[in-house]
Amino acid sequence: MSTFDDVFSKAKSVAETAGKKTGEMIEVARLKIQAGDMEREISSMLEGLGRLVYESRREGADAAGKMDDCCQKLDEKYEELAKARAKIDEYRNQITCKNCGAQNADDAVYCKRCGVKLSN
Repeated sequence: MSTFDDVFSKAKSVAETAGKKTGEMIEVARLKIQAGDMEREISSMLEGLGRLVYESRREGADAAGKMDDCCQKLDEKYEELAKARAKIDEYRNQITCKNCGAQNADDAVYCKRCGVKLSN
């Protein structure tokens, strides 16, 4: 009967591992969708900032306050995007090079693309 118990125990372990990996894959997919949405928002915000700069120059108006607000909101959105990407890297056991954006193994010391020392 111990052989059956061993087989059952191993099958249960495999099922738990598969369930955990599936959950991680779903979370990564969700985070990728969120990151894509944030990138579209950032693009739209940048377009709005450009329009604001153009219109203020054309009209000779001072829109520094509005531009500062836009830039602050953009900085916040970029921060959110960086956090989402960091979570994705964490699930994938990777680290992103801050210099070139290349994905590297989380135990890498130097970037495989540009050679810059990675900060873990």
